[in-house]
Amino acid sequence: MPQAGEDLTKEQREAGLKKLTPQQQTFLDKYFNGDMTQTGAARAAGYKNASVSAVRLLRNPVVQERLEEMRLEARTKYGVTVDKSVRDLKKMRDEAWELGKYGEAIRAEELRLKATGLLVNKSHVMHEDVTQMGREQVLEKLAEFQRMANRRMKNVTPEQKEVLDIAEDSE
Repeated sequence: MPQAGEDLTKEQREAGLKKLTPQQQTFLDKYFNGDMTQTGAARAAGYKNASVSAVRLLRNPVVQERLEEMRLEARTKYGVTVDKSVRDLKKMRDEAWELGKYGEAIRAEELRLKATGLLVNKSHVMHEDVTQMGREQVLEKLAEFQRMANRRMKNVTPEQKEVLDIAEDSE
């Protein structure tokens, strides 16, 4: 599979293969090498409807083939595979846990889950122009954002129980 801009061989053309566009290659570079989500990579590559475009791109046979080639190149060049990375992270997690380094164990597990696709960071960015707002409007907007965040969060803080001081009679 040629990279973007490279010509196809006669056999590839006869087999019905199409060239990868520069925008598709940019998407793949951002997605594979740029540590971005598929939507973020599509947005960075200049696609208008990034989330829909990302799904379509990853279903495109030409893009899939190039992505697999990129994975193979990385595996060959660096000896890196998802399986090996997940295995190493599990080992790190277990060792940290045994040593009582729970923060490090949690971080290793988090990375392991991200590597397997079971944990995905999601963020929602809202842009507001506060330059034309008054102080009260800004405070109201902040309160609105806080209400939105509170609706999305689950309170896991245990309730505090009342502690009674029991003093022994010194007599």
